[in-house]
Amino acid sequence: MKQKNLMIAGAGLALLVGGIYLGSSMGNKNKATPEAATAATTGAANANTGGAGNGMAPAAGAKGSSNDRGGDGAWSKLTEKYGDGRTKLSKKITQDMAGLMTDAMQIADMGAALGGAKSAKELAIKQATDSLASRLGLTEEQKAKAAGIVETRVGERMDAVTELAAALEADPSGMMETILAGDALKRGEITQEEYDTISADTLSVMRNVSGFAFSGRGGNDLTDPLLAQQLQGILTPEQQQQLAGIVQKATDAQASNPQQMPFQNGNLPVMELEKLDQTMASAQKLTTGLKAMMEGLQGMKDLAPPQNGQ
Repeated sequence: MKQKNLMIAGAGLALLVGGIYLGSSMGNKNKATPEAATAATTGAANANTGGAGNGMAPAAGAKGSSNDRGGDGAWSKLTEKYGDGRTKLSKKITQDMAGLMTDAMQIADMGAALGGAKSAKELAIKQATDSLASRLGLTEEQKAKAAGIVETRVGERMDAVTELAAALEADPSGMMETILAGDALKRGEITQEEYDTISADTLSVMRNVSGFAFSGRGGNDLTDPLLAQQLQGILTPEQQQQLAGIVQKATDAQASNPQQMPFQNGNLPVMELEKLDQTMASAQKLTTGLKAMMEGLQGMKDLAPPQNGQ
């Protein structure tokens, strides 16, 4: 394989990994809305409500250290319902998830650099804009405007991932409860309806964060409803119809195969804690290997002689 193709393959692989770990939902039960997608970009860091729900960020005045137990009240509630041992394991898994999100962002940037971009954000913007221009026949003026819209959405989603990882570290109780509920559902201790009620808030935030630039398809994922809505103003009526068809086709394809890979496209499998812990451990091995691979590829790139005077 030529070095240029190897670089691009590395970038694509990194963006795929970025998609594997950046969200969780239960298939098609909770459809994303433009309003929910917008809320997801700020909810991870700003959902400082002191209610009894399972939000992802700490209440105002709560401790932000990853060494605390997500609030003594929340910890007591979870240990009383699920037991101390399983609660502790759920916290470990949640912290592993946060670490994987951070690793995925780093790997995506490393892969993008191998592909000649300054960052994963730059690569995702170019991919999405080029795809729109090609599939909708955009004029140069439309393409420039589309790039600005895409840049804003990609930035919002990437910021949301960073904020969500920080929120999981600061107050893991919401994700812990969702994981514990999934474990209880898998072992027949609660009903599907009970699980849906417990997990709804957490999964709604996670699902929306997992889209667009981190779906496993880089910037070519056009299932983001808010992006499609914002593009309407720069398109002709014919192009609007074309985009609607593209979005519907992409959405249908995703819905028909929601279990492609664990954590891809916002898929958090319901499984027993021990199996989920093993999955996290395997994912950590994968990200460690990918980081090493990216570093090696970068070293090869640096050592390679310039081609065609470049």
